[in-house]
Amino acid sequence: MRKLLLLEDDTALGEGIRLALKSGETEITLCRTLSEGSLALEQSTFDLLILDINLPDGSGLELLREVRQSSS
Repeated sequence: MRKLLLLEDDTALGEGIRLALKSGETEITLCRTLSEGSLALEQSTFDLLILDINLPDGSGLELLREVRQSSS
């Protein structure tokens, strides 16, 4: 099973993306804040990250930098 992390603070947009990507082969974790996304990454590994840039507590680009630094 593939695991996808979706980081989106807009409730309707996040749910819409989740429904569009939903399949029997994909588990989607939807997070609404940068801190929730960071916690999800600490607890699990993901095959794909879809990151929002404008979040209430930062930017998805910050999370991407963290992921890249930790995987080097």
